[in-house]
Amino acid sequence: QTSLINFTVTIDGLEDQLLANVVRLERPDLEELKADLTKQQNDFKIRLKELEDSLLSRLTTAGGNFLGDTSLVENLETTKKTAAEIAEKVKEAKVTEQKINEAREHYRPAAARAALLYFILNDLNKINPMYQFSLKAFNVVFEKAVERAEKNDDVHIRVANLIDTVTFSVFNYTARGLFERDKLIFTTQVCFQILSMKKELKPDELDFLLRFPAVPNCTSPVDFLSNLSWGGIKALSAMEEFRNLDRDIE
Repeated sequence: QTSLINFTVTIDGLEDQLLANVVRLERPDLEELKADLTKQQNDFKIRLKELEDSLLSRLTTAGGNFLGDTSLVENLETTKKTAAEIAEKVKEAKVTEQKINEAREHYRPAAARAALLYFILNDLNKINPMYQFSLKAFNVVFEKAVERAEKNDDVHIRVANLIDTVTFSVFNYTARGLFERDKLIFTTQVCFQILSMKKELKPDELDFLLRFPAVPNCTSPVDFLSNLSWGGIKALSAMEEFRNLDRDIE
């Protein structure tokens, strides 16, 4: 029997990795506390399993009179007490973990932008197979950008600075390795993807920009527009935001 494991990086998985990286650089105390909590939770599970195994072993080897076995009763009481203590600590740890996650989430927009940029880079090989970008090298660019970003005590302003610096650094890093004719495609793709991520890009407008579905057999009423361009104006006028554009030009 053979198991196939897919190690392909997903955008959500990469976003979580980059979030851990940026929090490690920005708030090492949070990341260290989160790691300690994870280890503590695992230790709790191991301790509970050991107590359960010990209790089951004693029950298996015990004679008919359980109540007469002092050692077994004491072990049962110890297991019960320890389980209660662990349950209380787990409850406290969950509250702490929630607070840590809330603090970490402030930095998610920066990680999301970086993950988006990497996948744009990763798709450039569809333009030219020689465009190959290493995730390891990308992480180096990302971490240097985090270090260069302007500091600010306000976390929201700091995250905005991180987003701008990461975007600019990745753009410069990528553009240096592109042919001149491909730089405009890359810039446009970055622009469209960022706008789409921010829900600021309307699909019908993007479709018009990319396909230019002009209305056929139109005669331009003005000298500065060709018949084809006027057909595009007519198609654009069918959208709510550009309604009556053709009449305004006429």
